Amino acid sequence: MTREQHGLDSPDETLRRGAAHLAKLHPELEPTLIERIVFESHATLARGARVRTHLPALALKFAADRLKALEAGEGRREAGAPLRVLVESIRNDGISQMAAAYLNALSDGRVEALSAALNPADEVLRTVVGVMEEDGVPLTESYPKPVTDDVARAADVIITMLIDHPFELQPEQQVLSWDFDDPAGLSTDEVRRIRDRVRRQVQQYLDALEG
Repeated sequence: MTREQHGLDSPDETLRRGAAHLAKLHPELEPTLIERIVFESHATLARGARVRTHLPALALKFAADRLKALEAGEGRREAGAPLRVLVESIRNDGISQMAAAYLNALSDGRVEALSAALNPADEVLRTVVGVMEEDGVPLTESYPKPVTDDVARAADVIITMLIDHPFELQPEQQVLSWDFDDPAGLSTDEVRRIRDRVRRQVQQYLDALEG
C-alpha cells in the first residue's frame, strides 16, 4: 500500500516517521540505531501476528520501551529513580499483564514495570482484560511482546511466572518467581480469583519495599 494509492502512509513510512520522532526523544542515541530498533521491533512482532492492522503503532511502542531500556541499561539505577521491574511469562497474555499493571498502578511511581513473554500470544486474553477493567486497572495499552535482551538487561528486578529467565543475569539483578494458575480457558469467576491473588502478591511486594 502506498500513500498515493490509499491516501495513507505505508507501514515503512509510518515506522520511519516514528523513528524520527523517537530520535528527538533520545538525542544521545544514533538515529540509525533507533531506526534499526524500530524496524527490528516491527519484524519481531510481525512474526507471530495474525492481525496486522495496528502493527506499526505497536512496533513503535515496543521500540520506545526498548530504547528507554537501552539508555537505562548503560548504568544502574540512580537514587530516587523508579525500580525497573520486568515480569516474564510464557505468552504475556494474562498473569504477567496483570502483575505489571498492578505494579504500575499501586506503586505511586516507585516502580516502573513492563511485561514480556518467551512466546507471545496474539492478544491479551479477553477475560483478563474484562476483570482488570472491573477492578479499575484497564489494559487498554497492553499487548503481548517478546522478552528482549535490552529490556531484560535494564531491569533491576525480574519476576518470572511459570518460566525461567532466558538471559544471563546482570550484576545486582534480583530474580523472583511468582507462581499462579494460567487463566487461559478458565471461567470469568476463576480469572477474577487469579486477578485477586496477583493483586495481593503485588501489594505484599510493594509493602516489603517500603520496609
